[in-house]
Amino acid sequence: MEASTLITILIILLVLLIPLLLSYLIYPDKKLSKKTKKVKKVEKKVERESSEALSFEEILKIFIHKKSTKKELRDAIEQLIRHHGKIHAKLGDLPHPDFKRYKELIMALCTNPQADKDIIIAIDQKLRVKNPKYGLNIDDAVNKGIAKRGF
Repeated sequence: MEASTLITILIILLVLLIPLLLSYLIYPDKKLSKKTKKVKKVEKKVERESSEALSFEEILKIFIHKKSTKKELRDAIEQLIRHHGKIHAKLGDLPHPDFKRYKELIMALCTNPQADKDIIIAIDQKLRVKNPKYGLNIDDAVNKGIAKRGF
């Protein structure tokens, strides 16, 4: 008698569970679709034509945004080098206080999951070419960013 009761309970549970699963698959959560719309709006704000100059803060947002594509990261690096590539001269042996912004930018790029070794090497080399006196500082920022990433 216990086995038949157990089988009956399992059948009743299956009869209840199958429609719930089907309704979940057919009608997804509306909150999830609202979140994806917000993400798309943010991505549209970040996207611009390559002829238009991005501000330093916009480039930082692209580097911080975890869903930025590799193409967006490369384009942002090109914009950075073209419009913001020259760092102010060092103050003796000390880097200019403005270098903190560049350090933050480099570290944000290094921690981005979409940034691969080629992208990280590209920003390292391009900034070194424009700012040869900051070579060690740039290298230090890249190393700290990679360490934050967990490699």
